Amino acid sequence: MKRINTTHFAILGLLRIKPMSAYELVKFSKESIGLFWNESYGHIHKSLQQLEREGAVSLLEETTTGRQKKVYGITTEGCGQLDAWLTQAPEEPVMRNELLMKLFVSDDRHLPNMIAYLEEERTAGKQMLDLLGGIKTMVTSVDNPQARLWLLTLDYGERYVRMTIEWCEHALDVLNGPDRGRVDHDES
Repeated sequence: MKRINTTHFAILGLLRIKPMSAYELVKFSKESIGLFWNESYGHIHKSLQQLEREGAVSLLEETTTGRQKKVYGITTEGCGQLDAWLTQAPEEPVMRNELLMKLFVSDDRHLPNMIAYLEEERTAGKQMLDLLGGIKTMVTSVDNPQARLWLLTLDYGERYVRMTIEWCEHALDVLNGPDRGRVDHDES
């Protein structure tokens, strides 16, 4: 079964929060939903053009002084599409994790690399927790009825990152321990 283009709905949802340009959409998504959703500027720009052709977004403002800037807003048609999508059950997520793939297909020759990657992932996770803490402070200071939904999403991100850090520490213990590479499945 063909997967639907959820990028369009992510854009519509973000534009329902506030009108933005393609650049602002990328920046806003990195600062708010980047932990679980990210798109390139090119993909967002292309999607915006498609959504405009479909009548789901409209050009609200265009500036050509210096750099061209087009600000888009969601239309009534776009709100209808977004609302219809929100009533559908989410599709099964597709997980792609390059670190796990490398670890799975690796061997003893590459253990130093795997250990370094795990240490980098753990460090990045700790930095991400700091970033999420800052976002949480911003969201809690905003008077918006949607803030509790944003905080739930943020909570998922924090829990996911903590789990990843914990798993990296466990994996490092296993790979650096006396029984290098042997995992005790009885641990919980």
